[in-house]
Amino acid sequence: MSLQGFQGAAGELRAPSGKLLHRTADVLNLLSIGKTTFYRLVASRKLKIVKIGSATFVPDESIRAYVASLVQEAA
Repeated sequence: MSLQGFQGAAGELRAPSGKLLHRTADVLNLLSIGKTTFYRLVASRKLKIVKIGSATFVPDESIRAYVASLVQEAA
């Protein structure tokens, strides 16, 4: 998925679904990464997780911040 799919009306990065929290499997698909990479990003605090009961979620803002950091590094 290109970054164009993430652009909101004001130009900020935003998930196309408008969700506030994403399940792990959704994040893997959204970022096109595997589980090992996902857990490395969490361990290095590049992606934040939250728990609701036993379910693990990634806040949308954390995904946007991570993608923005990748774009900034590439520039």
